[in-house]
Amino acid sequence: MADLVVDVDALETFGGQLESIRARMNAARDWTHQYDGQMGAAEVEDALHSFSSGWRDGRKEIDGSLKALSDMLTNSAQTFRQTDEGLKKPLEQPN
Repeated sequence: MADLVVDVDALETFGGQLESIRARMNAARDWTHQYDGQMGAAEVEDALHSFSSGWRDGRKEIDGSLKALSDMLTNSAQTFRQTDEGLKKPLEQPN
């Protein structure tokens, strides 16, 4: 019989890392406009804005997925800790 082993700290850390990625991704929303007028050719600026606009739609999906996965990892770590504590309590009580 195999034992179930879960690195709860790693789950929680990974959840935090995904949330950090999500926050940085969302902070970069309109960075393309800071270069307006500096690209030289209007076609380059238009292409950058087009990319940014299309990326906005994809980013919404990625944001939702990152949020859901981050929440699952963090909640799983919390549940594992609570379960572990609940199983430990009866073993700590004197007979």
